[in-house]
Amino acid sequence: MSESSSTHVDPEDTINILVATDIHLGFDYSKKRGGHSDDSFITFEEILKYGKDNEVDFILLGGDLFHDTKPTQTALLKCVELLRKYCLGTRECNLEFLSDSELVFRHCAQKHVNYEDPNLNVSMPIFTIHGNHDDPSFGTVGSIDILSATGLVNYFGKWTDLTRVVIPPIILKKRNTHVALYGLSYINDQRLSRLYRDEKVELLRAKDIETFNIFVLHQNRVKHSDYAYVQENKLHNFLNLVIWGHEHECRISPEYSAEGGYYISQPGSSIATSLCEGESKPKHVGLLKINKNNFKMKNLRLKSVRPYIFDNMILSDHDIKIQDCISLSDSVRQYVDRYIENELMPKVAEQLTGYPNQPSQPLIRLRIFYNDDNEQFDTLSLAQKYCDEVANPMEMIIFRKIKAGEKAKRAFNDEIDDLDDITELFQADIGQDWNSTVPGGIKKYFDKEGNKDKLTVLTVAGLNEALNRYVDRGDTDAFKNIVRDQMKRTIEYVKTQNSEKPEDIRKEIKNFRDKRLSEEQQEQSNVLRALNNPTQTSLETVKQSRNVDVINDSDDSDQDLNPTSSTKTRGRGRGSRGGRGSRGSRGNRGGGKTNEKNTSIAKILSSRRTPSKRGYVVIDDSD
Repeated sequence: MSESSSTHVDPEDTINILVATDIHLGFDYSKKRGGHSDDSFITFEEILKYGKDNEVDFILLGGDLFHDTKPTQTALLKCVELLRKYCLGTRECNLEFLSDSELVFRHCAQKHVNYEDPNLNVSMPIFTIHGNHDDPSFGTVGSIDILSATGLVNYFGKWTDLTRVVIPPIILKKRNTHVALYGLSYINDQRLSRLYRDEKVELLRAKDIETFNIFVLHQNRVKHSDYAYVQENKLHNFLNLVIWGHEHECRISPEYSAEGGYYISQPGSSIATSLCEGESKPKHVGLLKINKNNFKMKNLRLKSVRPYIFDNMILSDHDIKIQDCISLSDSVRQYVDRYIENELMPKVAEQLTGYPNQPSQPLIRLRIFYNDDNEQFDTLSLAQKYCDEVANPMEMIIFRKIKAGEKAKRAFNDEIDDLDDITELFQADIGQDWNSTVPGGIKKYFDKEGNKDKLTVLTVAGLNEALNRYVDRGDTDAFKNIVRDQMKRTIEYVKTQNSEKPEDIRKEIKNFRDKRLSEEQQEQSNVLRALNNPTQTSLETVKQSRNVDVINDSDDSDQDLNPTSSTKTRGRGRGSRGGRGSRGSRGNRGGGKTNEKNTSIAKILSSRRTPSKRGYVVIDDSD
């Protein structure tokens, strides 16, 4: 196997693949940075155009097609429109599909490759795994599932068994060239790292045919903590090429791993989703050509990407003159203003390509390293000055203090500026490397004897898993769903204890908390159930399970978990229909006493709320 452009090859034997990862459709659609919501779709269309213009056999995506776990209907619609425009047509697909489609697409509604569907004319197939941003979670439906059901993409590599990973390949043939395509969608990095250490990740191999083996994954490549990444030299050594998604810095040119014996290509993200230095490097996708065991990768520059200028300024390296009657901070501000105007803004023109609809307003990030606190200044005035020229005026400047004895050059690599850069700090398993992660800090805090009773209804496991979902997948409902579920379970437990006095109810709430803490695995299972199947803990379910009318009927209000609603609402709080003082209670014929007890429980809880027709290739599973 080699990466060579000089070897003579027969084009009829060559499989052409367009490779891209981390497209993040829908990013910024909420107008976070100036309302430039079309950036990701403009670039995605350029990627599809590259595929069509080069007449590739298929497009291979490495996860995070969407930016949100639950993309907006507008984002989903725009994606479908682009896929129909560029991927459907009369051009013949010359790939033979030799795998057992029932096996490789077992998690999909349509268990066959889309270009063999008699109801579709697919001219440019797309094969994709999912990433952490579009992770559907266990047992639930995600955006890629929907696209797969429409027949517009081929979704592979979805895995839900965390005790062992066994990956069958998709075997694609074009005359004398066979490609074995292995995919592993996003799994928590620490869990996957443990599976690799325990040798529980298995890639099945085809018998009796020679294949070019590609592995597509979406995981941390950079070490964030001891086990929160996948070591690039620990993958299976029979692989020829690894397509590494999730990391946003573009390192698309294949790099040889001497230990692994394979090449690694890291395409990086198609657009900038954070203001870190790695995102400022030119964005590319790859045109991969495979002929038997030889391959070459051609880098294709993305010309539609918004200009992004990143720079570091060490104030001590600049001759900043302090003018009379002007403070040090004002002198620094004036110097920085001139630097942005004379040094950074002229660089924007170099990144303007003339591509149709390329956004012209740039992203600017100037990271300033200072020694004296008096060198800092209020950045609002500069934000106001550049608000019509820059897409991120409020985020242009970030200050970093150089600690005593620290070299600024070293600080460049140590600083973490943006949310996407710290995502992996939230990815931790209970009992594993806790102290080096944010969840570890939370657990350590609440494990202290003096802080133990600060959480009585919500458990640390629930809090951390919701936090992980919110940061890692953008699940804005995670906290609401876990609070709702744990309140419901607590109320159900306390109701069985026949406690009526407030102090006894509080005691039973703590007892139930301690019971859940002692049953760690069961609690984690309950947490995952609540977050993966939130509809099972809907308001109606909560009402029925409580057998008590204490929740306001308005589902879209913050009042939905507040059992002390005023009698003026349409809800069922005290004094309203079914509450204490009414003639009866629907669903609770025991009368006012039981209802009063349930209302007491709910009051105590509310006071503690926390924010083909041919034969298949035979697969060898004995390797």
